[in-house]
Amino acid sequence: MVATRRSASGSQAAPKQESGTKREAPASKPAKSEPDTKKPKTTSSKDANAVLSEQQSKLESYHDALTWLHSSAAWKLAHPDVPEGKGETDLAAEGGETVRTPPEPYENKRQGAKDAGHLSYPNSDLTSFQTLLCAILLSKPISHTLGLRAIETLLNKPYYFHTAKDLIDAGNEGRRAALWEARTQHKEKTAVQLGNLAEGITKLCEGAGKDGEDTLKPILDKALDQAKDKNNSFDVAEAVKSVLTKEVNGLGPGGVEIFLRRVQSQWPQVFPFADEKALNTAVQFDLIKQSDLDKGREAATQKLAEKVAEHVGFPLEDAKTDDEEGECGRWWFVRTLDVLIGLDIEKKVDEAVKQAKSG
Repeated sequence: MVATRRSASGSQAAPKQESGTKREAPASKPAKSEPDTKKPKTTSSKDANAVLSEQQSKLESYHDALTWLHSSAAWKLAHPDVPEGKGETDLAAEGGETVRTPPEPYENKRQGAKDAGHLSYPNSDLTSFQTLLCAILLSKPISHTLGLRAIETLLNKPYYFHTAKDLIDAGNEGRRAALWEARTQHKEKTAVQLGNLAEGITKLCEGAGKDGEDTLKPILDKALDQAKDKNNSFDVAEAVKSVLTKEVNGLGPGGVEIFLRRVQSQWPQVFPFADEKALNTAVQFDLIKQSDLDKGREAATQKLAEKVAEHVGFPLEDAKTDDEEGECGRWWFVRTLDVLIGLDIEKKVDEAVKQAKSG
């Protein structure tokens, strides 16, 4: 099994399968294009490196679509570097240059704001709250590139919008300043929406302290109480969707689905979860069949999760446990979805299928 989630989140060396041996999860160092911000999942980096080295020595090269999807080549194709510079202006959407006065510069002076280092999506090890913040920005009716640029701006210097309190303390003008610097579209509406997010999360996590607002555990607990079957990941996901869309003004089902796709690595109760876009792309790689999809989204997701679990040698039931190893097992599924979604967004699916088959 993978010793750390950090190792799972970097570029994967294409493994080979020895005849008659159990397939194990590939190990590698993070790709240079992916910031080294993952949290180690073992107490000793020396021990982790020894385990990973032993795993790597057992791996031989073999060819299949899932191996290619876990490779650094697939990751780079699905998640190309965001071009330098800021986003495009959208004067028409904002009502023209003279309608809105540009905000004053803003700097987050909270002690410890810089401690997390540079954060990005989908490369960094984000808290549940940060994942939800990213999901909202990516669900806006703007280009995916603009969404990523907005995320980079809001999470990093000088704004460091890492918590609900950061967004509240910044006020609408501070949030406007970040969005104007990102030069994204719908800046004014988004500034208000981010304020609504922070207020809604603060209310839902009242009394849970900073840890509760970071992990959003009170929201998960509330969803579990409302779920028809708390042992069914899709029932719990629907309950999470209901709680968030009712309590956070302006947050829609699409944004929550993006959030659920990513947060399942931290929340075993919503694992496995996949949206239709990822499942449709999985069909094109022959990871699942159209007949699986015809049986329904839940059945197709289970099939895909079983395929990934078998591939990396991490039993599906073990990946559902609420511990560090279980989280690592779920991360492989999330990574697979990240690549499938990225390839679809970048319109690279056909090219990727050819590479996977020729790999």
